[in-house]
Amino acid sequence: MILNEIQDYLSQQGRASLAQMQIHFGIHADALRGMLNRLIRKGRVQKLPTPKRCHHCVDCSQESLEFYEWVTDEPAAAINKQECCSHGSKASVQ
Repeated sequence: MILNEIQDYLSQQGRASLAQMQIHFGIHADALRGMLNRLIRKGRVQKLPTPKRCHHCVDCSQESLEFYEWVTDEPAAAINKQECCSHGSKASVQ
């Protein structure tokens, strides 16, 4: 059942960090990663490249930098910028 909830959440959000999903579902990061890896193998979700931390940031946890995206039938646009953390700084993807 939780796999369906994760699918629904990501299909509605489009993209979310692991930290956002931890808060939303109240599940430990390692348990979420296991479920997300299953959805990745099924081709429904993809893990995005980890962005570099902004040059002055000390608040970013690994979970806030780990993004997952719902896979659609449409070709994905190249993602070269995304927020590194909740304070909205932009960081380039590695």
